[in-house]
Amino acid sequence: MFKGVRIVLVLVGIVGIAASMQAQCPGYNPRSNTNLACEIATASRSTAQDATTLSSISATLATQLSQLPIAAAASSPGITIGASGLPTVSTEGLGTILTQRGGTIGKHKLVVSFNFQRFVFQTIDGISLKSLPVVVNYNPTVNNVFLQDRSEISFRVDQFTALATFGLTSRVDVSVIVPFSRIDLATATYATLHTITGGVSNSAVYDPLYLPGSATGIGDVRVNVKANVLGTEGKTSMAVGGEVRFPSGDAVNYLGSGAYGIKPYLVVSRRGRLTPSVNIGYQWNGSSVLNFGENLPASFLYSGGADFRVSKRLTLTGEFLGQYVINAPRLALTNITIPAVGARASVKSYIGSYNMDNAAVGFKANPFGGLIISASAMFKLDDAGLRAKIVPLFGVAYRF
Repeated sequence: MFKGVRIVLVLVGIVGIAASMQAQCPGYNPRSNTNLACEIATASRSTAQDATTLSSISATLATQLSQLPIAAAASSPGITIGASGLPTVSTEGLGTILTQRGGTIGKHKLVVSFNFQRFVFQTIDGISLKSLPVVVNYNPTVNNVFLQDRSEISFRVDQFTALATFGLTSRVDVSVIVPFSRIDLATATYATLHTITGGVSNSAVYDPLYLPGSATGIGDVRVNVKANVLGTEGKTSMAVGGEVRFPSGDAVNYLGSGAYGIKPYLVVSRRGRLTPSVNIGYQWNGSSVLNFGENLPASFLYSGGADFRVSKRLTLTGEFLGQYVINAPRLALTNITIPAVGARASVKSYIGSYNMDNAAVGFKANPFGGLIISASAMFKLDDAGLRAKIVPLFGVAYRF
């Protein structure tokens, strides 16, 4: 086994130790699953020369983990609160699932929901996590020692979300969103060291290295305030709101982003049997050790949804969720030529902005009373960022 390669905090997370960014990746223990953010760096035999390339994975993961789509704060399902404060039955459906409507739930009303989502990430910027290649030139001056490494990464997030929405007034709702996640991360790496002497490569193949790990705990808690500013009785409804994200999750183990976040937003919807809605917002993120102590990239958010009232107790939903991530670290494939060996694929990093678009379809059912059951499937429309092909959601809510 190659002993001379130092393992450094660079690949999937440089977490919890901002002052030790240039030191060996500290704390990862596959037996006790501590410091999962160091797992891939440990498995990949990374060195400080990899930092400019591999650190972008850390920031990309942190950005996406901070903005995983979750069930939206509740809006008034099928009820309109008039200027008199009295509720009247409307022709609306039960509402969308991942996007918001302009209505509120009503003064002193309470909606509590529990939702489950599974994210099985398969690609990062269109590159398969099952084959992530890195070629490192350990001696650029002489150009005679190269490490060729390929990683197979399995990354799954099972997220349980508890959400409570309370109507402070007929026009203002306050929501608290508490995620609880299980993270499963496993990395297998295959490495070959090429030493070039006299125009001939002496290659040493190392034993495969496999490191599995997992972590369970609370995520980043969010507090959301939404105020209806137009249309408590008419067809068109408009709301403005803001959401604050707190770094309560353990970023060392990918349970949180490690950064505060603020998201102001605007919602416009038009009531009816078919109720379309448009959501526009801006996500600002604070500094995170997952991004070397710098701010995580900001995003412009653009989403929309429509719910169709099939019957009093059944609503179908269709939604579009998009974001434009601004000046974020990205990965791309390139080729590096190893003398006497040839060109080999390797990832490289760069800074760029990109769109991430998803679509979702689902339903909401009201079997009795205030109980609402929901289910949806979200699927990707492009490849930028950290992506899962399909994300299922199952939820149950009760309106008091």
